[in-house]
Order: sequence, then C-alpha cells, then structure tokens
Amino acid sequence: MRSLIRIPVLDAQAVQIHLSPAPRQGSFPPGWRVDDLLSTGDGWWQIDLASLALSDGAYEYEFVVERNGHFERVADPYAEEITRFSGYRGVLHMRQGARVRPQFSWDHELPRGLPNNNELVIYELPMRWVDPGDDGYNRQIGLGTFDRATFEWLQQRLVPSGVNCIELLPVQDSADTLNWGYGTRFFFAPDFDMGQPFDLKLFVKRCHQQGIRVLMDLVINHARKCPLSKLAFDWFFLEDGSEEPDPNGDGRPSWGGDVFRYREQRGGAYHARNFHFDVAEFLIREYHVDGFRLDEFKGIDNYDFVQDFTDHAHRVSQDAFPGQPFLVIAEDSWRRSGITGNNHRGGRVVDSMWDFNFRDDVRRLASNTLWTKLGEPSRSARTRRLLSAHHAGFGDLAHRVAYCTSHDIEADDEQRLFDYFLDKLAGGERDGRLEPGLSRLALEQVHSALALTLTAAGIPMFLAGEEFADLHDTDRRNWRHKMSDPVDWTRADFPGHRELLSRVRELVELRTTHSALQRNEVEFFGFGGANRGFHPSFDENNGERLFAFCRAGGHPLGHSNQVIVVANCRDQQYPEVLVDWPWGYRPALREHGGHGQPLPYIEHGRAKLALDRFQVRVFSL
Repeated sequence: MRSLIRIPVLDAQAVQIHLSPAPRQGSFPPGWRVDDLLSTGDGWWQIDLASLALSDGAYEYEFVVERNGHFERVADPYAEEITRFSGYRGVLHMRQGARVRPQFSWDHELPRGLPNNNELVIYELPMRWVDPGDDGYNRQIGLGTFDRATFEWLQQRLVPSGVNCIELLPVQDSADTLNWGYGTRFFFAPDFDMGQPFDLKLFVKRCHQQGIRVLMDLVINHARKCPLSKLAFDWFFLEDGSEEPDPNGDGRPSWGGDVFRYREQRGGAYHARNFHFDVAEFLIREYHVDGFRLDEFKGIDNYDFVQDFTDHAHRVSQDAFPGQPFLVIAEDSWRRSGITGNNHRGGRVVDSMWDFNFRDDVRRLASNTLWTKLGEPSRSARTRRLLSAHHAGFGDLAHRVAYCTSHDIEADDEQRLFDYFLDKLAGGERDGRLEPGLSRLALEQVHSALALTLTAAGIPMFLAGEEFADLHDTDRRNWRHKMSDPVDWTRADFPGHRELLSRVRELVELRTTHSALQRNEVEFFGFGGANRGFHPSFDENNGERLFAFCRAGGHPLGHSNQVIVVANCRDQQYPEVLVDWPWGYRPALREHGGHGQPLPYIEHGRAKLALDRFQVRVFSL
C-alpha cells in the first residue's frame, strides 16, 4: 500500500512524523504537522498517510524518535526523493488523499529494442564527470547532472560513439559530493546534486530510445551516513567488520562507512538483505534499469545473499518487462571466474564479472611489458587467456567484462590508458609535457588496447573518455584529485585524439553489429608451428610480438563471416609481415579502425601486410 510509511526503529518509546507543505521558503515553518507512528511490536513503526486528510501537493517530512527522553530527528531511509536545508529530509506527494509519485510517461520508450548481453559494449560513466561546469576545466572538478547528460552529452558524445550500454557509477544519493559516490546515503533517491527522480527517469528513457541499455552501480557492502544507522543499527550493520571475517580471517572492509550485516539474522530476519532486495525491485520497476554492477563483491563475501539478489532482480525484471535482457555483474578483486558458473547451490552467483586479469594483461601486452617468470604461464598462454573467455575460465563471453580501464584509477598501473602508456614510454619520468613522438606512439597503444578489448571474447567495457585518449589533468599521482577530474570533452578535438576517436568508433560499430564477435569462438592462425597463431619467438624475452587470431563465428577458418586480427605489440615497424591466410582473395575484405594503409596483399594462401609500431589491425569479411 503506497500510503503506508513503515520504518524500523529499535528501542524507541515514541516515533513521530513531521510534515510541511513544500516548497518551503526560508526558515522552518513554525507549525510543522506532527503525527504519531504506531508500533507493530516487532521493531517496526508505521503510519497510513491516507488517514491524515492531507491536501494535494508535495510535503517535506522527517521523523522524530524518542529514546529515554532524548529526541532525535531522522530522515526516511526509504525516501524516494530528498531535499536539503539544514540537513536532508524526504519529499512525498499526495493527491486525493493518497500518496503518489510525480507523473512520468514511459510511452515510446523502446522503439528500437535493446541489445542482448552478448552484444553489449559498456561505457562506464561517472555521472559527475559528464560536465565540469562553466569553469570546471580550470578547476578540474566534475559537476555533472542528469539534465546536462540528457540534453547535451547523450546526443553530442554518447550516441555518435556507437556504444549500446552505459554503466552509471552510483547515482543514488551519497555523502561523496565531488568523487565517485561509493558511499550511499539514501538508496531509493537519486543524488541531490545530480537531479530529481524525473531527471534520472528521462535520462534512462532517452537512452532506451537510442537502443542503449543502462546499468546501475550499486554499493551494497556498506553505507555512509544512512538513516538506518540511527534507526536500527544492529539489524542492518556490523559494529566492526571483524564480526564477519573473510576466509583469511580479515574483517570486511568499511571504506569509511557502516558495513551491512548479511550472515546472521537480527529481529527474526535478514533485514539488510531484504532492504537491498527492495532497492533492486524499486530501481527496476521505477527507473527501468537493465542490470546492476555490484561493487566490492569480495568485501560482501556472501554467495548466498548475492545469488538471491541476482535471482530476485531477474524475477522482478521479467515480471515487469517480459523478454527484456538483464544482467548482474560483480566486481570481484579476488578474480574468481567460478562465480559465473553453476557452482553454488546448483546455479551461478552472478551473471558476469569484471575480469581484472584482462585489464592488467591487455595493458601489458599493448606496451610490451607482459613479462613472465619461470613456473608461470608463458606469454602466449596469457595472450590466449586474454582473448578467449574459455581459456580464461568462463563458460561464455557474456560471463566476463573484458575491460582495459575503469574508474579505479588510483594506482599508477590503473590510471587512464594514455597516462599509463606515456609513463611506460617515458620510463616513469614524465613532467606533464607531451613530447610529440611519445604522444603519437601512446595514442597508437591506446588504439591497440581498445582494439583487443573490442575483439576479445567478452563484454567489452571502457571508461568515459578513453575512446579519444583523455588524460589526467590533475596530479596523476594524487588519487583524490583523479577521483574528481572530469572528462575533458574538448580533448576529443585535438589532433591525434580526433583521429583515434574516429578509429575507435569503427571498432565499436563492428563489435555491436558483427555476429562473429558476439559468439565465443576464437581461433589462432597466421603463424605455424607448435604455438599456432604466434611468431616462433613470441615467448622469448627479446622476441617478436606478432600474433594473429580470428573470431570464427562457429565456422572453419576461411569462412566469409569472420573477424580477423593481426597484431604487433612491439616498438618496431614492419613494412611487410607474412601470415598464413586461409580466406584467399576476397573483394569484401574491409579494415576497421585503420589509418589508411593498403589492405593485405594476398597470394598463394598467404597475406603480406604492413604493421606499424604497437599496431593492431582488424579486418572483417
């Protein structure tokens, strides 16, 4: 029943709701309406708004909790909309005696339909980074809003890029005003500084109208300044992470907040689990989201809960939107691919996971720093694992998110691609100035990393701005500054960056349209011998870094509907490279993401082609 407000409150003698018509002007009104909530005797307190005969309109509201003669004002942890004035409060709407939500029309939401999980190219977007504000490029502080994202960035930047899925960093209200938002305060309300519920719904609708799915990043390991901590802390949170140690005996991380309680019941129920089930259902039904990315899976450390969350989200999605695709992704820094297989209680824990190994090795491969030690897998074995979901331990390409960069840019080896490659080329000594020769080479390495990401067997993902090689404009050694550094969209118009953007767009289009890239098969070719697909000296420390593979699409090599990749991951130019070429001469051969070189010369089952330094060339038939 929409008009029933129900909240958990422990050890209270009385709970009241204070209401004031909105919008409120200036100071607090002298006569807030005050009504008592009734205790249900099991730790919950409730009130039926329909019984209050409230006039039509919006109301600001909060609770006052009495404990042992002490009165504390607390906001509603289930508030769907909030306001800020000397603290945060919920906003509710009444019409004809009943609680309602502001009207929003989802008409004509899906004229194009939405891509399936195996067809996705994910664009990871910190909403705060969308817009730096009028002088943000000088201050390097992101101030993005749903409004600017919908009416400016979406059409100008995202749609032309060709990506078909956005993964939004947390957009629920957070105490983290200037960084990524991984400390949720109000789980049912959009962030106050980003916009209102209407604005977020419109953003999702506009994305769907362009055939773009929207995933939301959820922080369910912990909360920061959440009203639940004042109302019923013991039900929802741990006093200390050590109450739920991981297999190594370490306590669960708090990341500066309160850690949710998942292993033991309190008050006869798993209240934290149920809370997040409610959050998932609300976001699916009200905001039409197409999936979730679960932050800090390792820290949550509870397969049962996450599996139940995944199953619940899928049931809600199919009930609300039958036949539409849905996806739950985990960020597991312990790199356990088994969570995507049928390995827990007869099923998978999540649908997919970020592949940290891919992120690390694609950067190393594209910069020729993929070194191996005695007893470790060879360079070619790691490259096979990089490019093939099956070799990496995944049952399907949609079980892994193959990403080359993400918002996690704190460490030196996690920074933006352009910064990463520039540092490698400069030997770690870079004073911020861009030497033209190194810059051109680093741009080619960015292209190579993205080309491998977009042609490997996995769901490709990259961070906003990587498509044109954005750069850290703040101190790249200061993780706090990097967290608030917005995307510099003007850099997309710089020489070299503009050309890169055009090349990457071609590769994105190929990934979203070519059926072979949406299947699992990866075949290596081009170089014979025991290590097929790799130059004979590929595994030697000073050897060649030439290799070739094909996304075969379920057909034998040489079929007409395949994607062909020939790569040079070394700082050496090759005017001519000879590779075995089972396709013969095909007039339909086309290059994607190239820069004007001649197509391969094909004769007697072999192809002759040029490869620049650190170049990956991609062809299709």
